[in-house]
Amino acid sequence: MGVGKLILEIFGTLTGLLYVWLEIKHRRSMWVVGIVMALCYIAVFGVEGLYASMGLYVYYLGMSLYGWVQWGRQMIPAQTGQIVHPITGVIPGQSEKPKPPEQQQEQQVGQQQEQEPRPVRITQRQAVTAGGLLVTSFFIMWLVLGCLTDHPAPVPDAAIAALNITATWLLTHSVLEQWFLLLVANALAIGLYARTGLWFTTGLYVVFLISSVAGYISWRRKIL
Repeated sequence: MGVGKLILEIFGTLTGLLYVWLEIKHRRSMWVVGIVMALCYIAVFGVEGLYASMGLYVYYLGMSLYGWVQWGRQMIPAQTGQIVHPITGVIPGQSEKPKPPEQQQEQQVGQQQEQEPRPVRITQRQAVTAGGLLVTSFFIMWLVLGCLTDHPAPVPDAAIAALNITATWLLTHSVLEQWFLLLVANALAIGLYARTGLWFTTGLYVVFLISSVAGYISWRRKIL
């Protein structure tokens, strides 16, 4: 399984790099790449005995499917909006004066920009939910790993998983502040995966750490 695990780790690393690039760009296609990455790392972490990390990628697999559907719903209003005649500027079925070409062009540009869901700031309700999810998932995994497994580092693995679980839930709702949780999770992951000798994965999480800063800056610009 050594060679097979290495191949899966390398392929998972490559798909992870593509995933984080698409995430920074705020593209819906990242969820498809996330499915492939999740399948690779479920196998890799299972072999290494990092059960919380393995469980995290099982969660990623489900959330990638959910995220694809959720972001698709956010795109529907732009796709099913009213159609303006390209020449007259009149909405079919309504009597209205033709719009000047400049206004028609602005409207078309606005519709194109709305094709991808836009980032938003966290609401009070989302913050409370995220906080509860973070604390609950951490303690559950910590207890399970510490009492029922021979895990070499239950606390950091549980913390990494809990932070990522919460961040991914926020990501499905395009919440800007998910990048803060990812910044902490990626820093912890670098130390854990380096200690277990998963060097390609360690390198991937170094990129993830840098991308957390770049992603926050990129998303924040889209909000302002």
